[in-house]
Parts: sequence; structure tokens; C-alpha cells
Amino acid sequence: MKNFYQEKPVISFKSESVEMGVIIAAIKSLDIPIEVKRSVYIIIRNESGNGRSVVNGTNPGGVQSDSGKWPDKWDDSIVATSIKHENRTGIERGFVVFDSLTTGILFMAERLQARGLYIGGTTKKITKVAVTTVNELASAYYKEWVEGSATYHLSDDELDGFVSMYKQAAKLFV
Repeated sequence: MKNFYQEKPVISFKSESVEMGVIIAAIKSLDIPIEVKRSVYIIIRNESGNGRSVVNGTNPGGVQSDSGKWPDKWDDSIVATSIKHENRTGIERGFVVFDSLTTGILFMAERLQARGLYIGGTTKKITKVAVTTVNELASAYYKEWVEGSATYHLSDDELDGFVSMYKQAAKLFV
């Protein structure tokens, strides 16, 4: 496994629980478009099991340290890395540890915006499609972020869960 942050200390991996109210408050405090806030909320819920599994208490999106170097502006905010066998694949993966939970949430907002993963965005990495509906957002998220495959087809359960979370997000972030 390659670690793109070899200059940072490697610390023990801990899966920490963070109350969703804390995450919601942090998202609400961000000066970003409403649709980006909604995407951040959904994807953090999905990636962290509703806040029950936040990497070392600061990385709610499961941002990895072995998939490449993140933009330089995040270098000072990434304070360490940790290693764990990935839940979905069982493969050993490296994860970044941010200086705070708020930074981890801000990172997610910036990356989702940069990748066009919000209603009103255009995906940039795999599918390169305009995202205009919640169903398109769900499909883009799974193709662009989860699976890394333009041919991935969502299950009905995945789509239903995503749509349900979007409806909740629409009530929280207005």
C-alpha cells in the first residue's frame, strides 16, 4: 500500500462515533451552496454509518491517504494517517487524519463541489454528466465515489436509501 503522506505520522486507526447533530451544525456553518450542503450530509451519513464510524474522529468521509495526493491547500490540515482493512473489499487502506472534524467536513464539501457531486453540478471524473435530479445524484455518487465505474447500476435499496436521505437533507438545509 502506497502512502502519499509519508512525512506524516502513522497513528492507530480508531473508528469514533460523532453525533449527527454535531455534523449537521458543522455543515450548516459552512458558506457553500445549499445543494452542496445536502450532498455533504448524505455522503457523510453514507460513508460514516450515520456518524457511528468517523475515521479517528476527524475524517467522516473515509478520505484515503493511499489513492493519491490531495490538493496542497490541505497539507497542513492533514496531521497523520492511519491504516485499516477497508470494509467493502478487505484490502488494507490508508486514511488521512485531519486536524479537526470541521476540517474533515470542509474537505468533503470542497471535494464534492470540485467533482460536481451535487444537484446543479457536472461530474468530472468518470461519468461527466450534469446532475439535475436526486436520482442522477445518487447514480453519480455510486459511480464516481463508491464504485469508480461508469457502468455501475444502483440497486433499488441503494436508490431508496439515498432518496430518503435527500428528503431529510432538504428539510435540514434550506
